[in-house]
Amino acid sequence: MRHLTDTHAHSVASTHAYSTIEEYFRAASEKGLQLFSITDHGPEMPDSPHPWHFGNMRVLPRLRYGV
Repeated sequence: MRHLTDTHAHSVASTHAYSTIEEYFRAASEKGLQLFSITDHGPEMPDSPHPWHFGNMRVLPRLRYGV
């Protein structure tokens, strides 16, 4: 079975992950994914990003590299 989505990916903003959001876009495109979700830790988690990180997510393109 071929996977078309990845609905749980943390970016470097969650401190224990190793990829940027741009790197996820590229990797998802290379793997032929149709959708992926960034699921960075929320404000109550000890390693969560600054709240501005989540506000800035709104300016990201909805579609990049066909994903």
